[in-house]
Amino acid sequence: MKYPYASSMTAILAMSLTACSALKPADVAPVASYRLEAIAPGSSPVPANATATIMLGTVRAAAGYDSNRMLFMRQQYQVEEFQQSQWQKPPAAMLMPLVAAALESSGIFKVVLQAPSAVLTTYRLDLEILSLQQDFSSKPSQVHFKLRAHLSDRQNQQIIAWHEFSISVPATSEDAYGGVLASNQAVAQVLQQLRAFCVDQVTQNAQARKKQP
Repeated sequence: MKYPYASSMTAILAMSLTACSALKPADVAPVASYRLEAIAPGSSPVPANATATIMLGTVRAAAGYDSNRMLFMRQQYQVEEFQQSQWQKPPAAMLMPLVAAALESSGIFKVVLQAPSAVLTTYRLDLEILSLQQDFSSKPSQVHFKLRAHLSDRQNQQIIAWHEFSISVPATSEDAYGGVLASNQAVAQVLQQLRAFCVDQVTQNAQARKKQP
């Protein structure tokens, strides 16, 4: 015996199952978060008669590099972002404690502070990330890291020196994680150069002060 509504019910059920499938969220791979954890250069002992102090002020980032997005390029002038990979924090936020550790290990500063602080230090260092991105236009891909530094004498409120650090490190693999490893290497090398820059400038400034009448 045939039931007149059987075919109709089957059709309705099939439509319901199709609708449920359409509403079910697609399987999306979780977003991976990465950190900048570059190892600071080797430490030098601070002399007992050290008097120089420094404050690490602002660590800014140029437009596009002020978020936790991980950026890359496949052709000149076109910047893209990884969809399934990101920085755990904006690079500027992760860079600040790394720079502080590098300055503390320099052996020239009695005290290293991070802004904001009401304590008046001898010097102030302000930084700006100009670029941090992986470039796939060549193989192996390269991570380009540029950092600008301004060192100020807080006693006379003048910038005594500035420098732009630029370094490129080849990635070990053609993916976001290869870029993360290269980024940490690039940051480590720039930290070493930045520390040497601060030591040289502070030493020269101290010697110039001694020559003043």
